[in-house]
Order: sequence, then structure tokens, then C-alpha cells
Amino acid sequence: MIASLPVRIYRLWLKEMKHILPPTLYFFVAFNLISFTTNLLTRNYWFHLTSFMVATGLALVVGKVVLVVDKTRIIDRFRGAPLIQPILYKTVFYAVVVFVVRVLERFIHLAFDDAGFSAAFEAAALDFSWRRFAAIQIWIFTCFLIYCTATELSALVGEGQMARLFLRHRSSQHRLTRRQHVRALMELSRLAETTPRDRLLDPETPQGSRLVSIVDALRQRPA
Repeated sequence: MIASLPVRIYRLWLKEMKHILPPTLYFFVAFNLISFTTNLLTRNYWFHLTSFMVATGLALVVGKVVLVVDKTRIIDRFRGAPLIQPILYKTVFYAVVVFVVRVLERFIHLAFDDAGFSAAFEAAALDFSWRRFAAIQIWIFTCFLIYCTATELSALVGEGQMARLFLRHRSSQHRLTRRQHVRALMELSRLAETTPRDRLLDPETPQGSRLVSIVDALRQRPA
């Protein structure tokens, strides 16, 4: 049965919200934490509405950028490569796109306020600070580096597994510790990549015997 147009629109909206919400929340917390600590160190006050609004607005910009960029094929250029390559590539790519979007939004805002692009350019030049620019870009790069590392690790271990390991998994409930659990999963991945299917599923082969022992270790609980 084909869903109605409102239902399809709602499902599409829900899918996009699930995609945009995690990075937006992450950068909302990160940018406001940076703003909060900076205000404490340099201005000796706890809360400043303007700083909060700027950090929140920047988090929304980043969330929109992640949503749009993730729909392009170029962002997955290093899929399958060692993790350091996609992490650094995505970090730089996201940071550059956010920089371009921030500049365009600022320039358009000034153009409307100053009634003209030439006046906007002059106002932007007068307001520009290399120190502020460098500080913001360094923090954006650092936050993206953490975000990309977490998302790549999550994609590697499987959807929902990171949350399970951090929030629900108890090593005391299994014979393996968390470290051994991750190593066992990595070994399973290597076996699947390097062993033909018939040999892997045959318990008489060394690879098949190892597969059975790993699965048994993952399933067993301590006495």
C-alpha cells in the first residue's frame, strides 16, 4: 500500500531530523561550553546572552551543513580506507564548508543592513580580526575532528553499538571485557574479509573453528 503524501512528507521530515539532530546538539553543547569557559576566563561573568545566541546560531549552521554535505558523494571519497584518512578528510571538508557558509551569511547580513554590497565589504573589513577568526576556526576544526572520529567509529562497530557499549553494556555480564569484546569483533571482521565463505562456515577448518570459539566467547556469561 502506497503511503499518502502527508505521510511521506512526515517520514522524510523525521528522517532528516534524526540526521540533523545529533550533530546540532553536539555542536550546541560544544560551542556554548567554549563560549562559557571563555567568558569565565576573560570577562569574569557566567552568562552572556549575545555569546549564547552566537554559539547557538553557529551550531544550527553546522547542523545544516552536515545535513547537506552528507548527501553528496564526495564526502565518502575515502570510504574503506584506514580510519585516519576519512576522519581527516571529512574534518577538513566540513570545516571549509562551514567557513564558506559563515562568510556568505555574514556578508549577506551586512549587505542588507548597510544597503549595499560595497558597504557590506567595508564593514566586514573593519570588523575582521585575524585572532578571532583563527580561534573560531581552530575550535570548529577540533570539534569536527572529535565528531568525525566518533561517527566513523560508530559506523565501524555498527549502528547503535556505540550507545550500547557506553550506556547499556556491562562487561560483568559477559566473559569478555570491553576491550576483549572489541578485539573479538575486529577479529570476526578480519576473518570475514580474508576467508572464503565455505571455509569460514566449516567448523573443521582452522578459520571455522576460530569463528565458533569467538562466537561462543561472546555469548557466554561468567559462572
